Amino acid sequence: MVNRKINHEYRVKLGIIGLGGGAGDMIPVFASHGGYEIVAASDIEPDQLERFNAEFESSTYVEAERLCTDSNVELVYIATPNQFHYEHIMMALNHGKHVFVEKPMTLNLEEAEVIISLANRNNLRLGVNVKHSFEPRIQLIRRMVVNGELGNLLMLNYWQYTDWLYRARTPEELDADLGGGVTWRQGPHQFDIIRTIGGGLVRSVRAMSGIWDETRPVPSCHLAFLEFENGVAATAVYDGFDHFKSEIFNIEDRDNSADDISLNHASARRRLANMTDSTEEIRLKASQRYGGVRTRGNSSASWVLGGPLIVSFEKGDVRLTPQGIRVYGDEECWEISTPADLDGRHGIVNEFYESIKEERPPIADGRWGKATLEILLAVRDSSDQRKELIMQHQVPIQSP
Repeated sequence: MVNRKINHEYRVKLGIIGLGGGAGDMIPVFASHGGYEIVAASDIEPDQLERFNAEFESSTYVEAERLCTDSNVELVYIATPNQFHYEHIMMALNHGKHVFVEKPMTLNLEEAEVIISLANRNNLRLGVNVKHSFEPRIQLIRRMVVNGELGNLLMLNYWQYTDWLYRARTPEELDADLGGGVTWRQGPHQFDIIRTIGGGLVRSVRAMSGIWDETRPVPSCHLAFLEFENGVAATAVYDGFDHFKSEIFNIEDRDNSADDISLNHASARRRLANMTDSTEEIRLKASQRYGGVRTRGNSSASWVLGGPLIVSFEKGDVRLTPQGIRVYGDEECWEISTPADLDGRHGIVNEFYESIKEERPPIADGRWGKATLEILLAVRDSSDQRKELIMQHQVPIQSP
């Protein structure tokens, strides 16, 4: 990753709650930005805090509330498991801190509304880390929608087939009531990207999801049809069963990458099957926390390129490529490159910094996060009820 440190006249003092793998991907981006100063961290594992302190020489706390009471902290980045987001957001806001929280913001709409109201009353910034929606390819497609260079947007189709279900998982990741499963864990990114390109205002959702492996008892796939208020349609498919790998659609026969995917067929399944006891999976997952070894590429581009995204306009179709995007127009095709040294994390970290500096809501604010949360809940409920559900809490995307 290219260090893009900039001298900013104002630096935000950042505290981090939760030093898992997600935080491990974000911390280098905060550190390289130049507008943030990492001053504190909290985690329930002392070893994680020691590892963090060795790098940043910052204050460390086992108790999250002690970090929130630290007068040196202005912004709290929350990267704890989903079931703790509400508690930790409320804790930070009640102590006068801005909040940047991992997706999904909460697990229900009532909690989301409480958080939004509290942030507004206290004039605090509240943002959700939907980093992949800020990936340069996605932002480029959104600009094409806005400027109308290919005419009106008609539809989007985003399909991903991965090994999610059989990678090392914590117990809460395999408990739907605690925000586990494909829809809660991967859906926030997929649906947020669709909402970003489409403008945000989803009218209705019809979906199915399923638990197809009782040994991993969480929804491990979904298929959803979304209709926007303006008539644009979208499909979202996510299959985490480690059979087919849809990233192959975005590989262009370079460096034998397609052969590598075939050779690694069902490798996550095999690794899990060969584990000798139930604690081995937990140890493997723990090794991927902050400062450890992540088993997959951690760039935002690698997630976005995990399957085909086809965006259809009146005058052409657009798809993702390793270099950027490819446009298939009425009479010709052309490629548009995107920066190789930037990803969605850079984009959202900078945007959130600017929102604090300019004292304005971030683009991915609480209302936006609540609207994406509504889609996640609708996928579950539509599948259970086997019917189309009308949305009530959608908001349009804000301009930078």
